[in-house]
Amino acid sequence: METPISPASSAHDHYPPHLERTLQAVNWSALAALAVDIYQASTFTWGAQLHGASNLVRFLKLCSNEDVKVVIRVPYTLEEGINEKEKELSRLAMESEVATMEYVSSHSHIPVPHVIAYSSSSDGGGIGFPYMNMSKADGTPLCSVWNEMQAEQCEVMLRQVVEIILQLSSLRFESIGAIFKRKGGTDHSSWMTLPLTKINSDEIWTIWPEGADKTFTSAFDYWITYATRNIKRIDRNNFGSMKDYDYVYAWLHRSLVPSLYNTSLNTKGFPINHSDFHSQNILIIDANTPSPRITAILDWEGSFTGPTSSFTQYPLFIVDHPFWEGDHPMRPRNKQDQTMFNRLMHEAEGKLDPDGGLPLSQAFEASHGVYLFEQLVSFPYWMGGQLFHPLFEHFFGEKETNREAFSWAYYSTMINGPLKDKADQFKNETIVRQEAVEILGEDSVVFKLTRSQFKSLALQNLDKFPPGGEVRKWLDSKYANE
Repeated sequence: METPISPASSAHDHYPPHLERTLQAVNWSALAALAVDIYQASTFTWGAQLHGASNLVRFLKLCSNEDVKVVIRVPYTLEEGINEKEKELSRLAMESEVATMEYVSSHSHIPVPHVIAYSSSSDGGGIGFPYMNMSKADGTPLCSVWNEMQAEQCEVMLRQVVEIILQLSSLRFESIGAIFKRKGGTDHSSWMTLPLTKINSDEIWTIWPEGADKTFTSAFDYWITYATRNIKRIDRNNFGSMKDYDYVYAWLHRSLVPSLYNTSLNTKGFPINHSDFHSQNILIIDANTPSPRITAILDWEGSFTGPTSSFTQYPLFIVDHPFWEGDHPMRPRNKQDQTMFNRLMHEAEGKLDPDGGLPLSQAFEASHGVYLFEQLVSFPYWMGGQLFHPLFEHFFGEKETNREAFSWAYYSTMINGPLKDKADQFKNETIVRQEAVEILGEDSVVFKLTRSQFKSLALQNLDKFPPGGEVRKWLDSKYANE
């Protein structure tokens, strides 16, 4: 039987640290033996190895009466010092992914990989590491052929995508959250929704409002909570930095929520949202024929039940990437594909519910504002610079070339009006931090300090700050106790 080559003995010295750590930590022989035992195989051969943002994937060919290929996926080894809450989040993420895949498989015709065996515990239930063994679906990723497909092939593909979306739309739960399964049972009541995370950390980015420990039954409440958490994060983090712009526009994002979410779409519950419905997670066969066919939807990690307005956004592979230049050659193609998608959605939804009024079709066509908002609120540090102007153009008609930009007028009005006290506080804290840097040095007064961390640092070194100085005055102010 073949075993994986150790990274230490291979030529892969370019592996990033987290990948090399995982390759060395995992007991690959034990994982292979588990698959061999399940399928009563005589031999096995390791195949290709892939690595993504969160997981390492290896393919395993089992030789028995019928050759079988399985996928073994393990999360990257967490660094030493990772707290127990983060380990628990990783465990729950796997539990929810497995439950979601099982629910989708048993309640729809959507093709998803079959989970053969898994363990979300830190020791892998005796294997020594968390793992998931899945059936390997036939096909190649749609992303590898999509750009070269003819219009007729694209229509065949998008028609199948629309069918999958409509099936997902019918899989609804009473609240917004992550899907988990109770022990025993196969009917709908065996599954439930729970909060996606209870972790209160600045370093963990999830699709859940930071620190929230409940599910939601209102799209308004969910996104207002999310936007409010962003406001609080900006306020308390990066003490002494220039953050009044971020703070003002975080309040703008919050104010947009009531105009974006159509609550009437959620009267029958909240549909399952695949968190990364992109072409790399869609496998197809017969790509070079007039009738390509989808064989599997992959990567259900992070999927959740969410507002229908969030659900009805175009698949990401027909959406312009935020980092594209304005003259990117795929922009016209995406516009055509979205027009085709709209037509196919109209046809399919109308056939499914002739008297329903096409609510999903209408929501997709009006989804650009929701897309901009959710990208900016979910990933403010990554998308802020890319989608700032598109947001103002979409909602307020502002062009980047406008001499009297509404975005600047909005900022000026807020900073000199409702948010003046907070703006003055931020300005004062930059002065306070500067004095601390001059006395303690930049190695001690790093930019990532929260307000409470800076206060602790200042109190520990109180004797070094002059009486009547900026740091001491700040420590005596109301802001030091927020």
